Amino acid sequence: MNLKEKLYSKVSSYNEPVSEQDIKLFEQRHHILLPQELVMFYTNICNECKIQDGSEIKKLEEWGIAPSYINKDFPFDDFWIWENDESYDEGKLQETLFGNIELVDIGDCQTWNIIVQGKKKGEMWFFTDVGIQPCVPPKGMLEWIEGWLDEDNEYFGLE
Repeated sequence: MNLKEKLYSKVSSYNEPVSEQDIKLFEQRHHILLPQELVMFYTNICNECKIQDGSEIKKLEEWGIAPSYINKDFPFDDFWIWENDESYDEGKLQETLFGNIELVDIGDCQTWNIIVQGKKKGEMWFFTDVGIQPCVPPKGMLEWIEGWLDEDNEYFGLE
């Protein structure tokens, strides 16, 4: 079963894909090129979907982005728990807004974001109110979605 069939069989609802023109307009408006897997998902699979547990991948129109931050490089290479960081400062915290798009809000101040600018472009990262964490090993959007659908919740190399 391919990813599209698997997704359609497991989600409670989904919207039809967006056009490539919609993606191009977004990219032009924000002066970026989106990761290929993100473009492929939104133009070939769907523009938002809801899974039975209540989680959802947001519509293109619902991406909460800060225009002045989206085209800056995401500066992080590894996890950062600012709650435990003695060198924490507001400037570094603000940098967590750079070059990423929140795709899934799972509640309790936890989101899954895709990095769209910088060295980690195309990777899925976990954001919370106390820190950020990449998938270990790194996962692109499509691999992450497949794990999400299979309820494979092992994203942080803790096996």
